[in-house]
Amino acid sequence: MSNENCSKYAAVPCAKHCGFFGCPETRNLCSKCYKDEILLSVKASIQKVDAQEKDREAKTVTSELSDVKEEITTSKKVSTRCLICKKKVGLIGFSCRCDGLFCSSHRYAEQHQCPYDFKSVGQKAIAEENPIVKSSKFGTI
Repeated sequence: MSNENCSKYAAVPCAKHCGFFGCPETRNLCSKCYKDEILLSVKASIQKVDAQEKDREAKTVTSELSDVKEEITTSKKVSTRCLICKKKVGLIGFSCRCDGLFCSSHRYAEQHQCPYDFKSVGQKAIAEENPIVKSSKFGTI
């Protein structure tokens, strides 16, 4: 508040006892103390909003975690058998790029009729790693 607005009121010592004078429009605070009070109230409201946002984020995270826990508990038990001969493979099972688990005799792609296209994947990898190199054309000056 400016002093012009307070000029119609009688000068009252500042409520914070800083030695200056205030007016009823500024809650009997001088201009500096009034600005400090406003600044503190704005900071408090910002902190309150931040705390509310953190609470919302925490609630969403906990709900997402509970969803993941439910999915884990309801998911199927991972098979430890060969997809072709159903032989138990234990810890030495061979996983293929077709997401299958195979025993030592069916681990190769030819032996389990793998649907994964190794050739096109290899061609794409080579194309990405080796860009086409063209010579620059020199113009006559």
